[in-house]
Amino acid sequence: MRTKAQAKAKRRRTIEVPVTTMEEIPALSQDERNVLLASLERAQARVKAGKAIDHDSKIFKDRLISIYRGGRRRGE
Repeated sequence: MRTKAQAKAKRRRTIEVPVTTMEEIPALSQDERNVLLASLERAQARVKAGKAIDHDSKIFKDRLISIYRGGRRRGE
């Protein structure tokens, strides 16, 4: 009989990947497009200036959940 450790050793390695769904969203107006492009240019400038930070999945997840829940943090 195989032990639990032996069974785990034969399991296939897995990874987590982001999953997206197709949703219908309104097209950006010219003003919204200009604001988005300006924001992206500022972000690129911060990266070039060395002011970018590494991705932290826990902070990203907490921030995303906060946005989706209207500002509430996990555990509240």
